[in-house]
Amino acid sequence: MKKIVLLLLLAILPAFAAWGPEAPYESHWREQQFDYRAEELGSDSLQRISVPKTIAVASITAASYGAAYFLVFKKGWWDEEGNSFHFENDFDYAMNVDKLGHFSSGVLMGEFFYEGYHWAGISEFNSYLFAGTSAMLTHVAIDVKDGFSPEWGFSIFDVLAGSLGGFYPMAKRYVPWFKYIDLKWSYWINSDVYYENTDTGVFTDDYPNHTYWCSFKIYRMLPYGARKYYPEWLALAAGLSIDDVIFHRGMGKHPKGGSYEVYLALDYDLEAFHPHKWWSRKLVTALNYIKWPAPTIQVYPDVKFFLTYPIKF
Repeated sequence: MKKIVLLLLLAILPAFAAWGPEAPYESHWREQQFDYRAEELGSDSLQRISVPKTIAVASITAASYGAAYFLVFKKGWWDEEGNSFHFENDFDYAMNVDKLGHFSSGVLMGEFFYEGYHWAGISEFNSYLFAGTSAMLTHVAIDVKDGFSPEWGFSIFDVLAGSLGGFYPMAKRYVPWFKYIDLKWSYWINSDVYYENTDTGVFTDDYPNHTYWCSFKIYRMLPYGARKYYPEWLALAAGLSIDDVIFHRGMGKHPKGGSYEVYLALDYDLEAFHPHKWWSRKLVTALNYIKWPAPTIQVYPDVKFFLTYPIKF
């Protein structure tokens, strides 16, 4: 019931932005005065696919995959004897918060691939489309390898979460609803339980110290007449994490041994600074995925206040 209510709230909140008169410069849903994700007007008509740049993108991608394999996957997942291919939807692992981790990794891949494809000369829309597809195929490849691991297995829902994340940057650019929210991530080691009770020690699996956020752009949700009374940069965020109890006995496959943690916090909408230079827009895109320290209230399972969460004092 709680999940249904939360989903309804997320669906209804953006509707508040429809209240009040339209701004004089708006002819449709996108605020034409400024859209920091849009490429320069007319730039797509000048796009030409460059073979040297395409080769460079392919080389960087291959190097990134190689680094990820040796620094993360080989150590954390695949440095073990093989097994016959099998499926495993690990709903008991980390209380499913790992699905948010897969989504977030898909988002990063989507942004990475988009920048590479667009730089290589592919049009803006197709760059987003190919980027999401590339992120999806990457997750498929990773889970195929997991499918031969005795410890893991091919998880359809892991692939689905990562694939949706890969298309999130495209949604941010073209879907009206997404101009009201930002999805963010914070990480700070407040507990060493994961590292003390696992053999891998890969931070991507340290879910008790991860928090995943949905940040609401309150300024954009307000009627135009009320916006002058509210700071454009101030947002409100809701976050989800888990406590460290789930890792006290191993790799987190103990659904009865932990609890979710729910947070409400102040947040910073970096888009409010209206970056216009190419490099500043890309910087905002990257930094706005991070939930920076801010006053936060934990509302479940206990009520606590943190001045600079995720840093706990």
